[in-house]
Amino acid sequence: MTATLDDLKTLAGRSLGIPVRLRERLPGGGSERAFHRLEAAGRPAIGVIGANLAEVRAFLGFTRHFAAQGIPVPRILGEAAAQGLYLMEDLGEATLAQRLRAWHAEPDGAAQARAALEAVVRWLPAIQVRGGAGLDDALCWEGRELAGAAFARDLERFLTQYVPRFVLHPVPVDAAVRADLDALIARLDALPREHFCYRDFQTRNVMWVAREDGVEGPVFLDYQSGRRGPLAYDLASLLYSPDTGADEPLRVHLTDVYLAALAEQGVACGREDFLSGFWPIVLIRRLQALGRYGELIAIRKQTAFLEKIPPALAELRALQAAGRFAFGLPALEAWLARVLAG
Repeated sequence: MTATLDDLKTLAGRSLGIPVRLRERLPGGGSERAFHRLEAAGRPAIGVIGANLAEVRAFLGFTRHFAAQGIPVPRILGEAAAQGLYLMEDLGEATLAQRLRAWHAEPDGAAQARAALEAVVRWLPAIQVRGGAGLDDALCWEGRELAGAAFARDLERFLTQYVPRFVLHPVPVDAAVRADLDALIARLDALPREHFCYRDFQTRNVMWVAREDGVEGPVFLDYQSGRRGPLAYDLASLLYSPDTGADEPLRVHLTDVYLAALAEQGVACGREDFLSGFWPIVLIRRLQALGRYGELIAIRKQTAFLEKIPPALAELRALQAAGRFAFGLPALEAWLARVLAG
């Protein structure tokens, strides 16, 4: 049985003190968890009710592990994992996505946006390598590795949840296209996956917080779907998310920042080798996002995700026009061009 608001209030009173006051329910995006801003004994907190107990255990376990590695994550203020409940510090209102939009609207905000993205990208290898070392893989509730089967599911979601609903003239997946799709999945499955993959590393899952010394910086959230996976996956997720607002020169620069930070974590990776796996990941990640948008819109009636589809399509068209998806899979390239033309 899913926990209730009364259960959450009981946890808050036991962990932080009384009285407990629920202030507001917060939007959860695509999450099935319920988030509530509250006060207990005058202390602010975010209370979370999760129906998926394995997901809750993953978030709590990963958070403890990352905090021990010096990675900026929320402080856990109380938990009742068996009920799917936990309390974490209230980090305020400002996600990195929101701050980026504000900076991009300012005449001199580009430098601030660039510096913030550089800071986040420098943290990513620490999360993947240092955070991945010693992590309890048994907590990875959606599978211990982001491998071929997971990529195949992402592709199938695109084919079943997005294409029939949002492509005006759907293009059949014939035998040649299917063979190329299988070859793409096999290529992705062959990528090394010894380090932690955040899985949903994007600006809406990063809070931008002023620390006690007044310096602003990132605090990371929503890594509970993480598992072992290709290093390039998280960088591709960030750089090609529409919320990031990065142009191609900035993406090239941030890739260099990432590779330098990765080397500081003891993992040497040549740029060309990295990019050979990066572009197939960009494609599957963006198709996965479109499939997820279609699912959220059609099944959960979250129509706000409709506005995310046009920029995602525009980005995919531009990348294909630039030859980024030329993987030696001609049937796939032709099929994708017709699907994106819609």
